[in-house]
Amino acid sequence: MTTPVRSQATQLTTAGVTAAYSPHEAARRGTCYIVCTMLRRLLAVGFLGMLAVACASPTLPLPPPEEPTIGPGVDADHVKLAVPCGGADPGALIVIENTNTSVPGDEAVSGAVVSACGSWDATAYAHAGDYLEITQEIGTQVSQPLDLQVP
Repeated sequence: MTTPVRSQATQLTTAGVTAAYSPHEAARRGTCYIVCTMLRRLLAVGFLGMLAVACASPTLPLPPPEEPTIGPGVDADHVKLAVPCGGADPGALIVIENTNTSVPGDEAVSGAVVSACGSWDATAYAHAGDYLEITQEIGTQVSQPLDLQVP
């Protein structure tokens, strides 16, 4: 049994194939080429679609800053909070809110900007037993609060 071989292996049309194969086989090979080409295009479009969805998916949530050390403040109504390098994302905004409802509104919130190494320090209006909610913000992302009770 001999197998006919086309003279040009890279020819993509079926016109030259009809001489070597029956018209039915030539049509089938042409159809196979068209189907395979369509499948490749669909896979390419599907892959690009998956990339677009992956790029549009949300990033991981911003973590809360590390728990700061608490020290005495400038007076009996304030405490000093400090975190060493690596305690927050560089450039983030640290927001400290005293959740005690008896604290005056202009004293209830304070904050700091995180240094390039991830350290920050701030003074907050607080007394023993008060709860502080500490978050870090980068752009429109806000971390979950770190709840801290003042000793």
